[in-house]
Amino acid sequence: MGGLGIAGILFIVLGIVVLALVLSIVAKVSQIFHTASPLIDAISDTDFKAIEEEFETTPKSVSGMTSLCIPRIKADFPEFDWAEFKQRSENMLKSAFRAISEQDLSLVVNASDQLKNQILLIIDANKDAGTKEIFRDVKIHQTEIRDYRKTNGSCVILLQSAVGYYHYITKAGAVVKGSDSHLSQKRYEIELLYVQDTTKVASGEKALGSTCPQCGAPIKDLGSKTCSYCGCALTEINIRAWSINRYTEVS
Repeated sequence: MGGLGIAGILFIVLGIVVLALVLSIVAKVSQIFHTASPLIDAISDTDFKAIEEEFETTPKSVSGMTSLCIPRIKADFPEFDWAEFKQRSENMLKSAFRAISEQDLSLVVNASDQLKNQILLIIDANKDAGTKEIFRDVKIHQTEIRDYRKTNGSCVILLQSAVGYYHYITKAGAVVKGSDSHLSQKRYEIELLYVQDTTKVASGEKALGSTCPQCGAPIKDLGSKTCSYCGCALTEINIRAWSINRYTEVS
């Protein structure tokens, strides 16, 4: 037998040996994975449930600038009572959720007419869609001042609240969006507005720092009765008094 023939036989034998080794390794790995798979799945499920539970129960962080903003607010409004407005704002937010859930605007407390219009639009949209939007077991974990700013003729205090609740939408008694068994943690921003001078406000760009409750366009003129963009009726804001003007989910 020639050298080339012997080399060919050796190559074939070597290939068979390598293939046998590979198949043996694959079989052993497969056996190990098959044995360990239930344990891995159990650990994964446990970890996932723990992470999910932590996510559901951990409140959102809020932008806490209260200690920096209070002295500035007190300098302009010595009578400003932070504890009172914090409580009023939290009560408003809870009442807004309740009003939406029960589709009853009269349940809203401590809200300006503009804020009531904002909530009424949500209620009407749900009624038109034949749905109910439910906020259940609402808990406000923390409320802080995020910012204090002065514009032409008005002052604005922005609050942030960390809120936990069950939030879902039902139609014909069935949940169609959200979950009635999983908590949601959200962050809301609440605006306190104080209008000092209508003449200055009327001349300032975006003077009220407010938007149309219908289309979201900026309200530039305090005296306007309707939105210049969509024609929605506007309600004048009280002068020289703090009002809770709107709220927004920011996360």
